[in-house]
Amino acid sequence: MTSDARDLTRPVFISYATVDRKRALSICKAIERRGPRCWISCRDVAPGLNYQEEIARSVRNARAMVLVFSDAANNSDEIKKELSLASRYHVPVMALRIEDVEPSDAFAYELSTRQWIDAFEGWDRSIDLLVSRIAQISGAHPAATTAAAQARRHTAFFARRRTWIAAVASLLLLVIAAAGWWLFRPSQAAAHSMSVRLAGFQLLSPDLPATMREAVGAEVTAAFNADGVIGVSAASAPPPGSGPAYALGGTIHRVGDSIRVITRFTNERSGAILWSDSIDYAADQVAKIPHRIAVDAGIVIRCGLSGAATYHTSLPDAVLKDYMQYCQEAWAYGGTKTLLPAQRVVAALPDFSWGWSAVQTGYMQALQFEEDSRRSEKLRVAGLEAANKALALDPKNSEALDRKTYLMKDPYDWASKEKLYKASIAAKPLDCGCEHYGYGLMLFNVGRLGDAIEQQRAATDMLALWPDSQLALAEALVAADRAEEAKPYFAAAIDLSTDATFDEAVASVEGTETGDYAAAIAALRNPKLQMSEETRAALLSGYRALASRDPQAEKKAVDALLALPKEKQGTRVATMLAALGANHEALAVASQRPWLFWYRSTRGVLYDPGFPAVAKKLGLLDYWKTSRTKPDVCSAKDSPPFCRMI
Repeated sequence: MTSDARDLTRPVFISYATVDRKRALSICKAIERRGPRCWISCRDVAPGLNYQEEIARSVRNARAMVLVFSDAANNSDEIKKELSLASRYHVPVMALRIEDVEPSDAFAYELSTRQWIDAFEGWDRSIDLLVSRIAQISGAHPAATTAAAQARRHTAFFARRRTWIAAVASLLLLVIAAAGWWLFRPSQAAAHSMSVRLAGFQLLSPDLPATMREAVGAEVTAAFNADGVIGVSAASAPPPGSGPAYALGGTIHRVGDSIRVITRFTNERSGAILWSDSIDYAADQVAKIPHRIAVDAGIVIRCGLSGAATYHTSLPDAVLKDYMQYCQEAWAYGGTKTLLPAQRVVAALPDFSWGWSAVQTGYMQALQFEEDSRRSEKLRVAGLEAANKALALDPKNSEALDRKTYLMKDPYDWASKEKLYKASIAAKPLDCGCEHYGYGLMLFNVGRLGDAIEQQRAATDMLALWPDSQLALAEALVAADRAEEAKPYFAAAIDLSTDATFDEAVASVEGTETGDYAAAIAALRNPKLQMSEETRAALLSGYRALASRDPQAEKKAVDALLALPKEKQGTRVATMLAALGANHEALAVASQRPWLFWYRSTRGVLYDPGFPAVAKKLGLLDYWKTSRTKPDVCSAKDSPPFCRMI
């Protein structure tokens, strides 16, 4: 292996203060998503190893060091030692400031010649710049060393070609000069900060816990800083400057049997309220309210500022207000309510690519509520037009690439969907992890469960506050016979959901997968769980039959399920039929829902003689052949007969 190649495989050392561990991990993951491998102590020091020795060894072997600089780092003696090691081993250091802090005297000397990048003035731009500089540093030094060594070994050869060398040397000097200018030029500050000052929530009712204000602050900080997309500052006043100064605050007070939380997101510079929301939480859930505030506010504000950060300058208050409303409606699946504020955004800023992808999302959601086929087609075409406008303005608009998969004319063109998802993942990471979530669902549809799990993990890493991705990861793990691993993700999905009966819904669906029939029966008996009484009765008879293993009871349950009207024979009915052994009937019900084929309870449909025809109709056989992939079940010794057709 050449020294060039060895250098490119060496990790980037992440230096950080202990209190910044979460943010440092987010930076580590963001760098790794763009290519370079990292080494970070909280993840990579194995139990039982000498911590200090591992630090010294890793600095010595690093291709570069990234210093996560904050107020805490500014006062860290350990970081000073790591910088000293970097200097001793000639490891280039780049400081990524996550807070607007000037280095102390001790750091000023060490960092006087280092490169500074301000993450708090634009997350994605700063990480992109950081990775670019790592690549430049890693590529230049070894190459120069190798060239010098070769020159010493081949002096006679070069002596015969002095004229040629002179020409090449002149060109090389020009290249080095250009590279040096690029490498050490001042970093371009983003036009607008994507940091939010936590102004605090006032407690207006004296009987509320005095610690609630601090708890809300801690939860919001954790929610925003979990992946570093949007920073949170605890500063007592807005930062100096003329750009927008975003702040989050509100009030909490008791109203009857509820705790009302009014949240306000403002531009402190102009005084404009950019987004506000009022939510009533159950009074007996006081301890959970700080977490719920972080979840409900975090999702909308992360969406708004992440999109706003893509524009070349700060969005005007009126436009950002509309964009924030779009985000709120999009997360609530508001259909036309999502579309209208998005349309106002592009009317004001027609060159805003992410405004057009917001319009595209609005059409996509409206399409899912439309039952008339002609109107549906018009919505689909309008959504694609918005997507094309977004991508014409920014070919790397990951939101447009991701959402375009939902607007395709052929919903079973898996290869085209996969291409779009991969392009979206390679572009700007979405604050919601939606590109990984969507790709994970697609992979589940085609039976690639292991790959689906990997994508859903990436989605939950990006946004741990979204119940859908937590549930998707849990279901993929269960389908892959890893039910025990799935439990914390089911619990997280239930905790994050605003649906009061979500835990019952999960239990009733997952009972057929995990074999916990008693829990499923108890959940179905809850009258708040919305379903028709005939469906409830048919499913209950199925669970009782599964629990008793009585063949006669199983036959009666199958008859009851098949007697339901076709429009009520959905996912639960299909999985129950298969669990009861009625595979042919289950295949008929599941024939338009390819994800159901890979559940544990429905595996029997894969052996049904009619399955290959269904798989061909759904484009699965074509996808497996053209992509040269196979569903995971085809790796088993007793793989289904259709596997031999791929």
